[in-house]
Amino acid sequence: MPGVQCISFTPQLDNEAVMLMEIDPSLLDYLMVGDSLVVRGEKSDQAVLCTKDQTYDIREAETSNTLLMMPEFDFPSELESHSEPVILHRTVQAMKHEYYELRKTKPRLKRLRELLQENVYSGWECEGEEEHQGKKYTYEELSETIQASEVELLQGLHDLPACLIDGYWRMLDFEFCSKVLESLLALKDSESWDFDEIPAKACCDLLADIYPKNVIQHVLECYGEKKEREKTQASDADDENVLYKIKEDNVCRYYAELLLRPVEKFNLQEFENVWQLAVPDSFKTSLYQLEGLALVDRDSTPQIIRYYPHTDLPDDASDRFNALFQTKERWSLDEITPYIKDLVTEKLKVGTLLNKYARSSTQNGIKVYNSRKPVA
Repeated sequence: MPGVQCISFTPQLDNEAVMLMEIDPSLLDYLMVGDSLVVRGEKSDQAVLCTKDQTYDIREAETSNTLLMMPEFDFPSELESHSEPVILHRTVQAMKHEYYELRKTKPRLKRLRELLQENVYSGWECEGEEEHQGKKYTYEELSETIQASEVELLQGLHDLPACLIDGYWRMLDFEFCSKVLESLLALKDSESWDFDEIPAKACCDLLADIYPKNVIQHVLECYGEKKEREKTQASDADDENVLYKIKEDNVCRYYAELLLRPVEKFNLQEFENVWQLAVPDSFKTSLYQLEGLALVDRDSTPQIIRYYPHTDLPDDASDRFNALFQTKERWSLDEITPYIKDLVTEKLKVGTLLNKYARSSTQNGIKVYNSRKPVA
């Protein structure tokens, strides 16, 4: 006959000693092979749980049933048969009515930009200046405070973009980055290189007295696309064969930002004329290159354009839409999409976000969106 389990309660239940978390099969497999899950966040943050490449919101949930926590307990199929009646004593150590559930979420990277802006890099000669004495951050320090997985944090650093300088992740000061890019474009002209084939090593060698090698490579990464050329017997080292194709859209976007940053607004027609004159002769400017960087007001007379980078907006979806509708009462789909597309997930598409936070109407034959609630 099977044994009988007699359940009793310890005199002092320690309900706070145990925390329950519901995980899906993929996370269970992740743990079973020996990988780690990390809880990230400061005391004031809503905690998240991270794998190597994914971030999860941790939400508390309740159950109507009481869950009994016991170090040992056998299910009926696990009980051994005995010739004589056997009583197995099981002790309840804790009782729970709540558990934690996980939901995939976007990494929270707003703080990453804020931290790296404490001490932007403006070149060797500026490192001793008072304004460049703010804290600098290693990857390990950032991973302790940024609510993102390892893969997402590295991608976030790439997207900022940030550069690894002397072991610290730094954002480049915009004016300094401008000087590096202008130097590269001037070097391209003086060396008669094609925009499709800018040799990385030659750039680093020729500009070595002015800029660090990794800064030059970083700017090439920001404004170009890496490609490899065939190795030769005379030159078989990897860095000898790295070429960059300069991205026309990225360079045009840079010149637009250079023009828009210092002014509150710009006459659109005048801006387009000056912008086209500013870029290299073979490049063609277009307003689509400014998605998420600038806003055009076609209702004003004359039409104007102004600097409005998406990076200045809040990470939280509700706060994001509130900020957008404070800036502009009505948005077309093409106008608003660049400012909300980073909120999109597998289950939360642009249309879903607009249905939740905005209401649509038609203006001059164009579908536009305004806020569902009063704008704070």
